[in-house]
Amino acid sequence: MFSYPFWVNDFDRVRDHRQTHPEVAEIFKYPVAFWYGAKKGKKAYTKLESSLKRFLNRTAPQLPYFVMYNLPNRDLGHYSRGGAESSMDYLIFLEEFCKGIQGHKPIVIFEPDALPHTTHMTPTDAQYRINLIKEGIRTITDNSDCLLYIDIGHSNWLSPEQAGELLNSVSNSNVRGFSVNVSNYRTTEECMKWALKVSEYNEDWHFVIDTSRNGAGPHGNDWCNPPGRSLGIPPTCDTGNEKCDAFLWVKIPGESDGTGNGGPRAGRFWGEMATELVNNRYDT
Repeated sequence: MFSYPFWVNDFDRVRDHRQTHPEVAEIFKYPVAFWYGAKKGKKAYTKLESSLKRFLNRTAPQLPYFVMYNLPNRDLGHYSRGGAESSMDYLIFLEEFCKGIQGHKPIVIFEPDALPHTTHMTPTDAQYRINLIKEGIRTITDNSDCLLYIDIGHSNWLSPEQAGELLNSVSNSNVRGFSVNVSNYRTTEECMKWALKVSEYNEDWHFVIDTSRNGAGPHGNDWCNPPGRSLGIPPTCDTGNEKCDAFLWVKIPGESDGTGNGGPRAGRFWGEMATELVNNRYDT
């Protein structure tokens, strides 16, 4: 069975929220993902390498898990817009990330929503993005031993055929597989069924599911801070299926999806939402 030496971090940056919303402490009993982008400039990339080395040396032999989220025109200019200023900057960023994780084998989730977003782009822009994603993936697999999962959205976005074709257009033999439901709310059961169908398009693929906020399932098609949601199954490698490597908390529970439904800007921790997720938690 797949196993992973999860490292649990007690997030200092939500300390202020704990005073007003003590329930958030429940979230950080579990390992949550670390999301990585970078400010422009060579100096920032160099700091990324050195900070990662210090970080991983401190957590060893346990390992955090990471999310690469720095593709140019990230989120197509929506709530989580940003990313590297150019393709060249982006590839340098990935190279520096790989230098920082040398000697370790962490889980890395690659660019949430980036591939599914190509279905909303012009053919020319979509192909440009696919080519860059493919080169970025090759950069990571050529320069590190990480367990790389390419994000492919969720079951309410793409058909298994669409997902399989997109993944095959960018993947290589050193990719571990793909991630599903990142920052979304589809149920674990629904995700499992869909991901198993996607995995039929490459027999070597495994997958991970983001279960951070899916305990109550989706709220219709509302993906931006929908009310009444719940924490899902805590991070574990005990998934009940050999193709599914892990359930992970990729989206940090309590971080806003954007300014919809009264939330702060994307990525900001929102104590009220975190409290609701904890209080609505199902015994799963």
